Amino acid sequence: MPAFRIPETNSGKPLILKGLILVLILGFAIWRSHYGTRLDSYANDEPFHVVAGTYYSATGDYRLNPEHPPLSKLWVGYWNKPHLKLRPLEVLNDKEHERHWLQEIMYLENDAVLSQRQSRRAMYMFHFILGLCLAGLLWRLLGYRWALISLLWIALEPNLGAHQPLVLTDLPLSFCLAITALTAGKFATSWNWKWAVGCGLAAGAALAVKHSALPAIGGMGMLLTGFALYPLFRKRWALAGYRFAGLLCAGLMSLFVLWASYGFRTHSSAGGEDRFNRSLELKIADLNKPVWRNLVGLMDQSGLFPKAYLWGFADTLRAGMEGRGDDEHKFFGEVVLGRAPYLYFPSVLLVKIPLALLAVSLLGLGLLLWWRYQYRSGANPLSREQWIIVLFILVYIGFHLLALASGRTSYGGIRHVMPVALGLGLLAGATGHFRVARFHRYSIGIPLTLLLLGFAMTLGEKRIYEYYNEIVGGTENSYKYFADEGQYLGQRFYEIRDFFEGVNLDSTERIYSWSWLMREEVKASGLEMERSAVADIHDSSNKEGLMKGYFIFEMWLYDPWPNWDPARIQSLTPVKRLGNINLAYGELKDPENWAYSMRDQVMRYLAENQEPDWELVRNRMEEVTAIVQYNSTEYTILGNAYLRMGQRKKAIEAYRKSSENLAEDDPYQRLLNKQIETLQNGTDLESIETLRPAMLE
Repeated sequence: MPAFRIPETNSGKPLILKGLILVLILGFAIWRSHYGTRLDSYANDEPFHVVAGTYYSATGDYRLNPEHPPLSKLWVGYWNKPHLKLRPLEVLNDKEHERHWLQEIMYLENDAVLSQRQSRRAMYMFHFILGLCLAGLLWRLLGYRWALISLLWIALEPNLGAHQPLVLTDLPLSFCLAITALTAGKFATSWNWKWAVGCGLAAGAALAVKHSALPAIGGMGMLLTGFALYPLFRKRWALAGYRFAGLLCAGLMSLFVLWASYGFRTHSSAGGEDRFNRSLELKIADLNKPVWRNLVGLMDQSGLFPKAYLWGFADTLRAGMEGRGDDEHKFFGEVVLGRAPYLYFPSVLLVKIPLALLAVSLLGLGLLLWWRYQYRSGANPLSREQWIIVLFILVYIGFHLLALASGRTSYGGIRHVMPVALGLGLLAGATGHFRVARFHRYSIGIPLTLLLLGFAMTLGEKRIYEYYNEIVGGTENSYKYFADEGQYLGQRFYEIRDFFEGVNLDSTERIYSWSWLMREEVKASGLEMERSAVADIHDSSNKEGLMKGYFIFEMWLYDPWPNWDPARIQSLTPVKRLGNINLAYGELKDPENWAYSMRDQVMRYLAENQEPDWELVRNRMEEVTAIVQYNSTEYTILGNAYLRMGQRKKAIEAYRKSSENLAEDDPYQRLLNKQIETLQNGTDLESIETLRPAMLE
């Protein structure tokens, strides 16, 4: 069977016109993104990143927000530095204190709306530059039609578009990993030094954007090493040495970019000091699994990584890989406790990407499999070099998915699996070489028609961040099937504010938020909103949880959970639905809300007091656990109180209850079992440390 290679000719279509089309597609992607996000307020993590990045650019100090590497935050910081007023730096106590300190700067001391506009412009420009690099590489390495289809897919995919203006690290990571795969594939076939440098720059940028770049970078690094080793089997020592020299160049270049993003500082602050909200040593000790502690410790001893990068890596392992203890995951309507289902993130892709775009990606993947089956006959449009590049794309997708499947959490939803989503866009590009007999000149019309259909299916979505496809009944009904951050991350605040500005409340009515709203944003708006049923740890009134007024609920609260019955809020009258937020009015009696509010006040009290009143803590947590008996965190805190009160047996009992409420394979079980064993051995209570609750990162 003869080959059917499609030649890349330029006759009739000058290069400049082809390039202009790709640039216009990138511009269209920005317009589509702006149209679908123009009503959004800040996502809940954005002010945290924006202010921290401005400190990086203004002071060169990297102590703030170290859980993410600095590259995209630093870029946004330079855009905000001229107008964002900053406080003098100070030593903060744990992540929650740091978050509120940074949000106070944004909302109470600056113009947050101006900052959001600047940040959106910065991220659009950042992603446009990365998109240009990706488009040029696709065109150069896989052909113009491949680049055309892939770029259209990326421009039309609503989740990628929703993240274009957001000061989050997931979309920059996706672009950087894709660029790394393309440059690494070309490097593996040419072993040209310029591609070694390009691969190193791209990999370094990925590392400098987000810690979760490591699995995919590691996978592509192993594949490159395999190609470098191949000449040894033929005893071509010089060739192998040359390839390893190129690999070393790429590795050093990636480390150079990473260190450059930290201003070539080993320590986060001047004078060789690290002034994080929690020390690096404690951050490493917080890891429950010895393998992770040893890994981060070894990386620290190597001296190859800045301290702030290692702090963030430890934080990522703690929150993402080990989980937060009382984890619940809604998976196609079923609630799973403990570890997230292994297929959770592939399922998120299945329900979040428009079906027509999924069809293009599956068609592209099917074509690649068919062409590979016919490879020996030469009946495929790809060269050996292009097959190797495709292999690197598949490796980065696969290793990222494996890393997600090996973790315990699901809270990030689509944004944590976004590199794979963009990878599906790269695979969709193969349909540019699709050929139907007798109609091969018009075969590209099939993927183009599907892309147009995908655009039509999502054009009516005014808030593309919340988009879900028809598999789960569309965006409106998606809360019945999934409940991660892919549904909502706080962007409806402007509409919530506008609604309550038109409501007259009497003296007996309040606004109660059961949704994640930034309290500084609420305060700056002038709204009087109750985030808690408890004023502080000393407030033992209203244990019945009586509330009257307006309530802000996320829609998943209208569906049953293992320890939640939506009948508890059926007495309230729905007033207005805003996407995945529902506003209701009425009178409610909910003791569990009082218990959770008191638990949060106790944790805040412990974070702010070096020498707490443990008897007060014990009394409050006994009241809390009398109501909420199914979590781990509450009993861990109660066990700590008994420990400090010298009540050994009660401490053991509380820690055991905490253990019983966790999944058997939860890494936190090791700490609880060790604590119980230490107490049972009669060790002096004063010498035993209290436990950090599993829910704290």
